[in-house]
Amino acid sequence: MRYPLIAIATTFLMTTPVASLRLAAGDRLEDTRAKSEANRATPRVIRLCIKDEDGTPIEGARIRAVLNNVKTLMGSGDHKTTDVEGRTVINIAPYHSVWDIYVNPSDQDSKAGREAYNIHLSESDWIRYTTITQSFDLTLPYVRKPIPLKAKQEGFSHRRVNGPKDTAPADPRLPDLAITEVGYDAELLELMPPLGQGRHLDFTIKITSAFRGFEDAVHERRAVADAERGWHTLSEGKVNHGNWTHSVTYRFPNAGDGAILSPQFWPYCKLTTPHKAPETGYSQEVTLTEVYRCVALQPDLANYRTIMKNNGIFLRVRTQLDKDGNVVSAHYAKLVSPQGAGNGFKFFYNPTPNDRNLEYDLKTNLRWQELNPSKAEPPLWDDVYRLHSN
Repeated sequence: MRYPLIAIATTFLMTTPVASLRLAAGDRLEDTRAKSEANRATPRVIRLCIKDEDGTPIEGARIRAVLNNVKTLMGSGDHKTTDVEGRTVINIAPYHSVWDIYVNPSDQDSKAGREAYNIHLSESDWIRYTTITQSFDLTLPYVRKPIPLKAKQEGFSHRRVNGPKDTAPADPRLPDLAITEVGYDAELLELMPPLGQGRHLDFTIKITSAFRGFEDAVHERRAVADAERGWHTLSEGKVNHGNWTHSVTYRFPNAGDGAILSPQFWPYCKLTTPHKAPETGYSQEVTLTEVYRCVALQPDLANYRTIMKNNGIFLRVRTQLDKDGNVVSAHYAKLVSPQGAGNGFKFFYNPTPNDRNLEYDLKTNLRWQELNPSKAEPPLWDDVYRLHSN
């Protein structure tokens, strides 16, 4: 009699809601696998258009694509050059992916000794493996006149929750609204006291982070679960799992001083902004805003500047004006890639009056030399004064 009972029990289990859910989940998994296999078996195309900083197509630019066979895990390469319109196409065979794409100057440029800030795209950032056709309009900026500058990777605390060990009084607005304002000395590359050793206030940085809620019930449950386990407080859960709007405002108290958003930003090479600061167009207040979502989103060059770190700002400080309001003397600087809520950034300052060149040579840090007169350049492990892009 055992076998009929087993058959009855099996039939009962297969008709329960749990079993039905498992079957549905299995069907979805198989469907996902089938779609993934179909995608891997589909040939793909990447179209490139390469221009210089002025928008002129670059003929003969050398392209190297590093490919990977997803079945054998063997690597291979594909080499292309751009046509008179600066265009080329990379055809990707079935069951292959692109790990990296490198763009270098033409052979003619190389023979003439003309160097560029080479482009690098990778599958970990801009290249999408699942997209059948991708198009990239890229700028290959040439090396013009790199010079020594004062340079620093800056950062400061932006308090978003009240903690038991805080020395400052509790802020009743936290965590739903966090506001931090600091001053900055552009010449010394220092925050104003008490956070730093700055002496002259060139501009202020005001950061505002506003909580917009959770993406969905899953993210809210994660925040609650972390609190129940004792890992984080509910306030920290909002920071870790919530959606936020971050804005950072730069204000300049001195007449004639100001900032202007860089018209171009190249996140795929070591020179991310144009070589020179603009001569005019500066405003005494500039704001950057990022609408952050707590979801995994791959970067997209079609709208990459909506992310705060993919921006640069040119600054004019310590400006002296004549009686008619014309600039007599000024210093130029740039603030690159604001990170976090805007409380981390790279800063570059040209100490020569009226020199708008901000193309850093990436090795001669004048601020480091001021602080360390006996040493030519920062050690390799220094992540504050040794900057690898500008």
